[in-house]
Amino acid sequence: MTSLQITLNLSPEVLERLQEAAEARNLSLDVVINDAIQDYFDEPTKEEILDTMRQSLREGLAGQVRPVDEVLAELKAELDANQS
Repeated sequence: MTSLQITLNLSPEVLERLQEAAEARNLSLDVVINDAIQDYFDEPTKEEILDTMRQSLREGLAGQVRPVDEVLAELKAELDANQS
């Protein structure tokens, strides 16, 4: 894979967020920017989103559910882990 060097004009706010993400992940700024751009292109299609929603609905109707308190606690733990 070849690489290309480019110049970006970023707002101070975006640059700060990228730098914070790089520090938090102990990565270089170019790696974080590259990952962000890759994530942009990896967004699910409308059909993939609808398929996921259909599957979730089928699971819910089949009783394959978890208590909301459990899910919220898991999400809070993930957020806490990402902030440290």
